[in-house]
Amino acid sequence: MGKQPWLNILAGTVAPEVRELGFAEALESPCATCKTAPCCTYLPLHRFPVDTMLALDHARYLLNFDRIELGMAASGEWSAYYRFPCRHLERATFRCTVHDTAAQPDICKNFNPYACWYKRALRSPVSDGFLRIDRPRIEYIVERTVFDEQRNIVAVPSWDELSEAFRTMPCDEQSYDEAEIGKDVVLDRWREQVISAASLTRKERNEPEPRTVGYDDLDEPCTDCAAWCCSTLVFPHGFPSTRTNLDYLRFTLGFPGIEVGVHDGGWSIIVKTRCRHLRGNRCGVFGKPERPLLCRYYDAHACAYKVHFGEERPAGYVRVRLEEFSTLAGLFRFDPSGAVVELPAAERVRTAIETSWCQPA
Repeated sequence: MGKQPWLNILAGTVAPEVRELGFAEALESPCATCKTAPCCTYLPLHRFPVDTMLALDHARYLLNFDRIELGMAASGEWSAYYRFPCRHLERATFRCTVHDTAAQPDICKNFNPYACWYKRALRSPVSDGFLRIDRPRIEYIVERTVFDEQRNIVAVPSWDELSEAFRTMPCDEQSYDEAEIGKDVVLDRWREQVISAASLTRKERNEPEPRTVGYDDLDEPCTDCAAWCCSTLVFPHGFPSTRTNLDYLRFTLGFPGIEVGVHDGGWSIIVKTRCRHLRGNRCGVFGKPERPLLCRYYDAHACAYKVHFGEERPAGYVRVRLEEFSTLAGLFRFDPSGAVVELPAAERVRTAIETSWCQPA
């Protein structure tokens, strides 16, 4: 395989081209000469401020997970990204396999390649207005950040210092099984149960009655848990308010390992990944200083991960993959301007998905 810019920061480095173009040449699409297709391998997930120790620790926590990279703008704003190629990308040529077809999201069709932020920001570890951050780079920041007594950040390295240090700093090397990305035994089991039991009663399905336990039985809620909190990241997205918002979610679902969480309290973008410290469904740095504070003080007795990602049909919560997007989109109603006038509730989405699974092929 040729260039794989999604492997680490330096893997996507492209030497700047210095050539003069006439107007006719400049009118040709810049995508034709793009060597890494960063817009198809670098998915924006979330923007957030880092102004306290807890916020900086949370940034470190995110970088424990495979295929996650952070960025910092010159304004000081931080952002999180999923670094992996879209399923529609032809990796050998860096061309879109659904270009100009109905399967191509509108956000891609309407993207202006002549003002491409990705190309400016991602073809080197450092650009004029953006710094790419992996594990070695965030440790550099952490070691040089100063806090007040309330743990607010009061001093950080200058932009020039970070730019100079990051330019040649070694990258974080990750190793993961690409064949496992996107696999989910719980979602697969849900679909199998729906299809096989579509016309059966609980008695006919021989389902056991719901299990109950005593107070002391829940003393250690992590016992026998499949560590969903260590293999899932959830980023808030909010409710889609326009057709464009919904189309953006369609775009995100094109990336293997991405799901959309539908909840009546708010929607989210889900990344199926894996913490580097996970060892046999247990934390390999439990009780050690490098364990993130978010994990150290997490209330396992109120764990939403175990419900949302460990149960086939969690109440009020539905996970949607690209295969179910058309069913989800069909439940929306818009006014002529594209504003959402009817947003489906989570249980309605679940019912529609389950019904679609039982339809003849």
